[in-house]
Amino acid sequence: MENLEDLFEIEKERLDIVDRLIKVRNTVIIIAVLVFIVIFIKSGFSFSGNIFFTTISITIISISLFFAYKAYSTKIYNHNFKNITLRKVLADIDPSLKYYPYNYIDFKDFNNPRMYIRPDIYKGNDLVYGKYKGVNIKFSDLNLIEKVEIIDEKGHRKTSYRNIFKGICFIANFNKHFTSETYIRSSRNAKTYGKRAYMDDTEFEREFNVYTNDQVNARYIITPLFMERLLLIKKLFNAPINMAFIDNKIYIYIEFNKDSFEPDINATLIGENSLIKKYQVDIINLLNLVDELNLNRDIFSVIKER
Repeated sequence: MENLEDLFEIEKERLDIVDRLIKVRNTVIIIAVLVFIVIFIKSGFSFSGNIFFTTISITIISISLFFAYKAYSTKIYNHNFKNITLRKVLADIDPSLKYYPYNYIDFKDFNNPRMYIRPDIYKGNDLVYGKYKGVNIKFSDLNLIEKVEIIDEKGHRKTSYRNIFKGICFIANFNKHFTSETYIRSSRNAKTYGKRAYMDDTEFEREFNVYTNDQVNARYIITPLFMERLLLIKKLFNAPINMAFIDNKIYIYIEFNKDSFEPDINATLIGENSLIKKYQVDIINLLNLVDELNLNRDIFSVIKER
């Protein structure tokens, strides 16, 4: 990665924040313990109901104060990580890739394969798009939320929220059309269309279900190498992956159940096991799927024939 000085500066910032957080955490714990001891002594060394309630209150307040301070302390670091470090990670992979930390894939694009139910809340961030080896790609973090209203036995209405999808949506736009509509599913959250297609790879069959309206073309798409790469990605990501091949696009939905590009303050940015290396490997593995499909001419029909 170029401009290592910037990287070392951000890593130094991260270490300073971690050091401050440790000191604040220890200080909060000491103060909480001292307050508890004082209250315990004043109560005549008695574990009454009030003491129990006070202990719980002190614990909740202490934890809340610590996490509020942590959020405040890491805000600038997160901004610098995304706008400097993550941009460089993407530029090293392919200079044409553009990064917009506060934008995301619009719902119309996400929903074209209709693999998930329509959400009540749709939000996201960390949009990346550009051209990779002649293929237009884009991906971002997305969170689809369903509002669930329940009326209890007393007639009271309660509202809760359930994640329909939380993770990365990756879309690759080829210049030729697939000759079929094919879906790969490893999550029960995802819907599929067409008839089940069984693959010859037993490990792949354990992890994924394939549905299609063209059994022959589905097998052209899902080659042994493609299955091998998809199994590797699922293992690396340790998350359900759903896919759709429709018209001239491939849709990949990775259910991380977290905001994927928010940096972990405890993860180093330097070295072979750094957070940066992890992001590079993750993104490159996604792009390898695009390579495999782009080189496989048997799965496409020429656009003008449609």
